[in-house]
Amino acid sequence: MTRASDIAYQAAAVICLHSSASSPRQWAALAQTLGAVYRVAAPELIDYGEACGWHYERPLTLEDEAQRIEPLIESEPDGVHLVGHSYGGAVALELALRNPGRVRSVALYEPVLFSLLNDGTAERPGRSTVKTEIDEVRFAIRRSLHAGRAAFAARLFVEYWSGPGAWESLDARRQAAITARMRKVDAEFDAVNFGMASLTDYRAVRVPVLLLVGGSTRRPARRIAELLGSVLPGSTRECVRNAGHMGPISHATEVNARIAAFLDAQSGYDHLARAA
Repeated sequence: MTRASDIAYQAAAVICLHSSASSPRQWAALAQTLGAVYRVAAPELIDYGEACGWHYERPLTLEDEAQRIEPLIESEPDGVHLVGHSYGGAVALELALRNPGRVRSVALYEPVLFSLLNDGTAERPGRSTVKTEIDEVRFAIRRSLHAGRAAFAARLFVEYWSGPGAWESLDARRQAAITARMRKVDAEFDAVNFGMASLTDYRAVRVPVLLLVGGSTRRPARRIAELLGSVLPGSTRECVRNAGHMGPISHATEVNARIAAFLDAQSGYDHLARAA
């Protein structure tokens, strides 16, 4: 027999935001894991779909991305849970800042808020700058694009995050799709490098936050998670062993299980019992 409390829980809305050069399809397995008790929406970010072109007349901002997603949030009177990976995680935090009272929780896998690394105090003493590391990648990608070498830019991007040989492991269709998105990826680097929110601004996100980090990820992603974990009042940081930055894809089963458990905990619901 269905309880009234179960019916209310089934109405919970989850918005999943994909990473750079990816698509909403990356969340298909998570939607299946969450099952029928959640209503999962996975919208395309700007310029990832035919109906949302970006004209590149000015620098892209996280605010631009958030404004496109906010009608989905506003349509949910009981609020939403946000899930985001990489660039999608940065957009999710922007949405949480802009929509207090409407966002119920946030689950993040390595949000790439590189702007948090701009302050030298974000560095640990005695270590080379993690900001320099990601800037070198960003500028190499931009130079390649300006030289008309979009496929080489795509290769640089993929192999920075996934390691040597990752580009060759992709089939021709996937390589072409990523190459076609590199101009937007370049714009996304600007959006997360020059964000207006400071580290302390994120103290205002007073909802439960899950921060997932891959055990084999890059230093900038790891450092950003450390910084956010130090200021987000309701955050829990977890490591996914052996996973890198693309953990939601390469280690989808484990990552999705952790996200599902986190979401269920917000309503006191046992996901494993529900799935049985």
